[in-house]
Formats: sequence, C-alpha cells, structure tokens
Amino acid sequence: MNQQNNNNYLDAVQTDVKPPFIIAIMRKLVPFSMIWISLVLMYGVVCMYTNAVGQDEFYRFIFFLRSPFVVVLNCIALLVSVFHSISWFNSVPKTIFSYHTDKKTKSYLFIVGLWLVTVFVSACLLLFILK
Repeated sequence: MNQQNNNNYLDAVQTDVKPPFIIAIMRKLVPFSMIWISLVLMYGVVCMYTNAVGQDEFYRFIFFLRSPFVVVLNCIALLVSVFHSISWFNSVPKTIFSYHTDKKTKSYLFIVGLWLVTVFVSACLLLFILK
C-alpha cells in the first residue's frame, strides 16, 4: 500500500515534462527578437537625428521598413514578444502565490491585472504619440 502511495506521489510531482518543439524554439528566439527590435529602433533614431540635420536618411529608414524581409522579421519578432509576455504573465503568479491555498483564483486575478496594466500603459503611450 505504501509503495502505491509513493508511486502516485512521484507521478504527481514529475517535473521533467518537455514542452512541444515549437514552444521550445520560441523560447530560444526571445533574445534574438528583442535584439532585432532594439537595432531597428536605434537605426530609426539615428535616421531621425540625421534627418533633422538636413539629410534624407529618414526616408531610407521608411524604405528599409517596407522591404518584405524586414516586414516578415518584424512579424516574427512581434509573435515571439507576445508569446514571451503570455508565458511570463502565466509564470509570475506561480512564484508569488506558491504557499497560499486559494492559489487558482489569485493567479487568474493577478494575470488579468497584469494584462490590464499592459493595455493601459500601451493606450497611454499611443495617446501620447498621437498628440
């Protein structure tokens, strides 16, 4: 009887479950997508600064962004960023509420709160940019 309880306990605590292959690839792509977005933004800032000096570098930046290869890379970076934020928002409550008994309800409320803060900050930034 004791052996059966130990086997059930080991089955419940098993942590070596491997994620699907595409999720593992997307986790590895997160740093590369963040580096790509940072480089594109830095290139845009440099082009905007040289455009203020009097050159037409900003138009080169716009044409750079319109190329199909860059559009595809930006779409991939966006998907990887959304995946990263979803997985991060889902993992934060597991570490914060690890000792509480009513963990499931607090986890959902915390995840919804994180998404609401993200949407609110994004809307404020959008309104600030559009002014």
